Amino acid sequence: MHTVIVGGGFAGIKTALELSRAQSGRITLISERPDFVHHGGLRHALTGGDPAASAIALDDIFASHPEVRIVHAKLTSINPDRKLVVCGHESYDYDQLVMALGSEANYRGHTDGPSHVFGSWNLKQVSDLHDHLHAALAGDEPVDRRYAVIGAGPSGVEIAGLLGAYVQQLTERHLVSRAKVRIMLIESAERILPTLSKQASRTAAKALKKHGIEIITSTHVATTHTEFVTVGYQKLPIDALVWATGTHNNPFYAQHPHLFDVQPGGLVAVNPYLEAYRDISVIGDNVSVRGSGRIRGALDMAEYVADHLVRRQTGKLVSAYRPATSIISVPVGTDWAYIECLGIYTTGRFAKYLHDRLLRDSYRRIMPLTLAEAAVASHTTKTNNF
Repeated sequence: MHTVIVGGGFAGIKTALELSRAQSGRITLISERPDFVHHGGLRHALTGGDPAASAIALDDIFASHPEVRIVHAKLTSINPDRKLVVCGHESYDYDQLVMALGSEANYRGHTDGPSHVFGSWNLKQVSDLHDHLHAALAGDEPVDRRYAVIGAGPSGVEIAGLLGAYVQQLTERHLVSRAKVRIMLIESAERILPTLSKQASRTAAKALKKHGIEIITSTHVATTHTEFVTVGYQKLPIDALVWATGTHNNPFYAQHPHLFDVQPGGLVAVNPYLEAYRDISVIGDNVSVRGSGRIRGALDMAEYVADHLVRRQTGKLVSAYRPATSIISVPVGTDWAYIECLGIYTTGRFAKYLHDRLLRDSYRRIMPLTLAEAAVASHTTKTNNF
């Protein structure tokens, strides 16, 4: 059996590893990037973490799995009749295809905005924002700065909390008396963390306010300018914007409606075995299944699909995928987090400890222990350019 996996995130890597351990045949992993990038580490790079530590080479992850062939290419199309995956001028045959393309940042029409608009989805974006913050807050001149984080989902809340903590640390390090910094977290819904429980929203809001974050809800960002952002009918002066308005599904699926049934929310419909088409499975962020969009969900789906393919190959009984109970984990700042499972929650330093353990365990499921520990360490290690 030759299995082709498209996507070098948690889901794609885990599927390849599981199939390799099961000695299921040839495995080809196609990824646009030569490395695995974990966005939690990237977000910490905004506030002085090492951006390079946020990326781990796929060759290092698969060093003990020579049967996994890694191809660096961008998916162009799929020919299900000939069972071919096409990447530009190259094509790869498959017996089974696993799609784990991941999601993309949703800038909602602001990708071509002015230079004061920043993102947090790749190394260049976070390096640019970090340098901007460091130059403004650690310079010799008195500072009076206003920053806005747009979008108060888990990513936006984490970024705002990190910025709040970072500003406090920088101003203490560079004479706090000269610093006047305002950080706003803006959300169109009536509360932050709108997809999570109300308890999560209330508790996280209190933690953010302790870091000096101003929360603005129930309002849309209409326009942006180099010196202000229009929120509703109000113009708020700003020095920089950070877009954290969530993600949308990879557009490849919607561009191939003859293969994928894309739901109104943008996710792909699959059968109980996570199959979207004949011999094509879709997993991770892309699929309309409970747990999609979460690291644990991606890893669980990958394990299931790998086991399912091996069982089919060996003629064993197969069963439908059953999503596990989700654990909600949202960090705020450097030493506080909110964790919730089945309506039971905990907060504070202990929750942050649990958050880091969950993160380490997630990394451990796709890489050797030394690499997993280095990945977690990247969330706290500061560079000389702090």
